[in-house]
Amino acid sequence: MNRRAVPNSPKRCAVAGIGNVLLGDDGFGPLTVELFRCTYECGPDVEVMDLGTPGLDLAPYLYGRDLVVLVDAVHAEVPRGTLCIFSEDDLRTRHGLLRLSAHDPGVRESLAHLSMLGRAPSELIILGAVPEQCEFAASISVGAMTSASAAVDTIARLLGERGIECHPRETHLRPNLWWLPSEFPPKMLPM
Repeated sequence: MNRRAVPNSPKRCAVAGIGNVLLGDDGFGPLTVELFRCTYECGPDVEVMDLGTPGLDLAPYLYGRDLVVLVDAVHAEVPRGTLCIFSEDDLRTRHGLLRLSAHDPGVRESLAHLSMLGRAPSELIILGAVPEQCEFAASISVGAMTSASAAVDTIARLLGERGIECHPRETHLRPNLWWLPSEFPPKMLPM
């Protein structure tokens, strides 16, 4: 059973990117949260994190949050590059039909452990893009970059719809995208 935040109370939120930046489009989550961090400024109760490739060690990042937005490459029966939004119910009801990501078992098990403790997030949203390729040492595809740009604004919209402080930065920060090749088209960045 999920707990709900009291209206007008500060909401403890996390926007967390999951994925391996060395595996091409699997880096969609880290890319998106870095672009979000550089494009939007949130209140002090919103933590923006790149979590890499967690398993059960994901639980502390979800613990007691009012809202968690997980951003990851996902597998779904839609065209590659499609941006998808899933809820926690999708993890429970569609897991046989839909493997959200390679990290899905860690997400599901972490949520189960936190539920037993009564400390699961009140709301979990999975924002994902269907990858074009996830090969070692491959760069992120133009399709995943385009999806990441769209996902940045989607995250801001999701937070705003829930009354969570999130505003465009007056001056965008320069993203730290150390894993992208220098020849990657800078015009693809939403800066």
